[in-house]
Amino acid sequence: MRRGTTIALILGLAAAAATVVHAGAGTVARAVENLQVSGLSVLVLLHLPIVVLMGFAWWLAAGEDPPASQSRFVWARFVRDAAGELLPFLQLGGIVFGVRVLGRGRTVIVGAVSASIDGIMELAAKLPYVLVALLTLLALAPQPHLARLLSAALAATGLFVAFLLIARRSLSASLAAMARAVSDRWPAVLSLAEDPGGRDVRACFDHILSQRGRLWSGFALHLCCWSLGAGEAWLTFRLLGVNLTLWQALAIDGTVVGLRTFGVMVPAAVGVQEASYMLAATVFGISPATGIAASLARRARDLVLGVITLAVAAARDAPRYAPGAHGGERGGPARGRGPSPGRARSEFE
Repeated sequence: MRRGTTIALILGLAAAAATVVHAGAGTVARAVENLQVSGLSVLVLLHLPIVVLMGFAWWLAAGEDPPASQSRFVWARFVRDAAGELLPFLQLGGIVFGVRVLGRGRTVIVGAVSASIDGIMELAAKLPYVLVALLTLLALAPQPHLARLLSAALAATGLFVAFLLIARRSLSASLAAMARAVSDRWPAVLSLAEDPGGRDVRACFDHILSQRGRLWSGFALHLCCWSLGAGEAWLTFRLLGVNLTLWQALAIDGTVVGLRTFGVMVPAAVGVQEASYMLAATVFGISPATGIAASLARRARDLVLGVITLAVAAARDAPRYAPGAHGGERGGPARGRGPSPGRARSEFE
């Protein structure tokens, strides 16, 4: 764990503890009790179709000839999110584990590049959602200080997305460098020995970006997923005993989504998410304790789904490492309908 990550985590935990103390630890605990196991189960089940849609968006970002089926990309998205939530200290951990599900060799190159492009599309789709949330917040409960804070977060996200879109050449070079770094650190996961200059990474990046129709479709799917988050927020507060309108839930969830931008350097946005929920909920007369309870419910949902996903992934991979197993990690053919190394090489050169 790097020193900067450690410091960020300590500050985040301190902020989270401060919000709980401010709201009252006992009051927060009683609010969480209202959720119950049944309520948490409902939140987990409700989140499943959203992850499925995000998996389809990733598949669209892989280009007109994806290296794996739609179902494989969906499962890879589950693993990608699970690893990202449960291993927040591992840089690029979510993408590495998710891409590993797609296959081996050059299939991994397409998966890694498409995952990066998919991430940009997901970030870009957040902009209109947060903008609508800001306008809703101003219409329902004008709060100048919170509105200015959310506007700053929206502007920062917009500038970052614009930078990524403008600096495409630099981004492709960075992706190639990242791929080589991952290859050196986890050689069993990704090997780029045949492509030391990152040539295929840059060619794949340019090839995928040229397919605007699929990228716009992926953008629309991500916007749909962000919007469904308002429904999740509405149900979460209902399970906690608070009646909200969908517009109020949209304002709260969009505010949290926007303010989490300030927690990009903090593992799992610890503290930032709790403070965001508390601030957004208070605007609509919801107690700070219930706002923090909503944040903890979201974390519990991600934790349960992540543990189940990684447990299933481990069970699926176990036969590969069993003694005497054939077609495993050493020299076995990659699963999925990915192209052969020769085909992938000629396609992007």
